[in-house]
Amino acid sequence: MKLVYRGKTKDVFERDAQSLHLVFTDRVTKNDAGEIDPGGNNLAEETVPGQGEACLLMTSAIFKEIAARNIARTHMIAYDLPSLSMDVLKAKLFTPGLEWVARWVGTGSFLRRYKMVPGIADGMRLPVTVFEITLKDDAAGDPLIVPSALAALGIVDPAVMETLLRDNAAVMEAIRAMFTARGLDLWDIKIEWGLDENGQPLLIDEVSPGCCRAFDAKTGKRLLGMELAERFR
Repeated sequence: MKLVYRGKTKDVFERDAQSLHLVFTDRVTKNDAGEIDPGGNNLAEETVPGQGEACLLMTSAIFKEIAARNIARTHMIAYDLPSLSMDVLKAKLFTPGLEWVARWVGTGSFLRRYKMVPGIADGMRLPVTVFEITLKDDAAGDPLIVPSALAALGIVDPAVMETLLRDNAAVMEAIRAMFTARGLDLWDIKIEWGLDENGQPLLIDEVSPGCCRAFDAKTGKRLLGMELAERFR
């Protein structure tokens, strides 16, 4: 198979005209402070053993459950843990790329963005789920964008946007329920969507330890990497 793209944490190969072969690696990213950070934008020189397995293990389990419950379609065709690989349908990406975020607890960039609001505090439980969409632009700090702007700018077709908003909310709440069932307290999570050959939404990329903040519901300890992924085995 031909290597078509080497991402920050995955290698992408051409499988056939309709599909790709993803290989999850142990590569990690760093934040601007030079710390290993799954949400960082800078590729680290070192690797973290087990990182690829953790990402594939958690992603495949979540994708399987979403598909089995008919919540939404994903791009996963098949996966193989020993080879750290997943075969996926090709998907059309939005230009620029988009990231879809759900928050149940206020922290991180949410706290910084709304620090002027009276009563806001790190770790505050939000009374409703907060859904956000950001543009994938590292240099600009992945700015927020509202659905009407995405439609007005021609990034997302208005009719598709309605479907995406509905499916995204359903998937986010389903993912949170999966975490809760495994004794986990999910604070926030980031996922990605693409479009199939007919222009319909597909959940793509990965839903892994590096895409969320999750804590043991009993101890309050934050779980990372394989320690989190093992809950989905």
